Amino acid sequence: MLNVHSYLSENEVLKIIEKYNVHNILLHEKKVASYAVELFDFINQDYKFSTEDRDFLKYSALLHDIGYFIHKEKHHKHTKYIILKEPILNKLPAETRVLLAAAASSHGKSIDKSIELCSNELKVKLLKLIALLRMADALDHTHNLNVSLEGIKVKNETFKIKISGQGSQYVLKKLKKKSDLFSKVYGMPVSVKCS
Repeated sequence: MLNVHSYLSENEVLKIIEKYNVHNILLHEKKVASYAVELFDFINQDYKFSTEDRDFLKYSALLHDIGYFIHKEKHHKHTKYIILKEPILNKLPAETRVLLAAAASSHGKSIDKSIELCSNELKVKLLKLIALLRMADALDHTHNLNVSLEGIKVKNETFKIKISGQGSQYVLKKLKKKSDLFSKVYGMPVSVKCS
């Protein structure tokens, strides 16, 4: 269901991003994908997601802001629209494509309605992946690529993240707001520290 890599290569996804690259969003999307995979790899020590889940998260992170091509306002909805209409993505099975569009467009405050229609098991998995995407996006919220993810650990049943760099105080505030879904679906609070 979440298998995207069998149908679509990362290079093809990068071509899509280049096609819709405005305001140098490509650099932001690559950074968010990197953070998302790093968070995924850490959390996967306990949750045992599949390689397909990891690829799905990475591709949704790479595509999450292509809606800026249409307009910054409501770019989440524009992201979904582009993913559903982009010819390169015709290779994906229809249901997988809808879920990729729904996950990528859910990186903001709301969850796409398509996810609510999934089986409970798939819905929970998607929400866990979207929670990681939201936190990864918050880590580069200012789009200036100057924040480093210095460490991740779970201690005292709290998910702890350490960041550093220019703008980390601003990112800290954004990360606290965007970690609500993570706390809900993983059942632990998020603590962020700037060094």
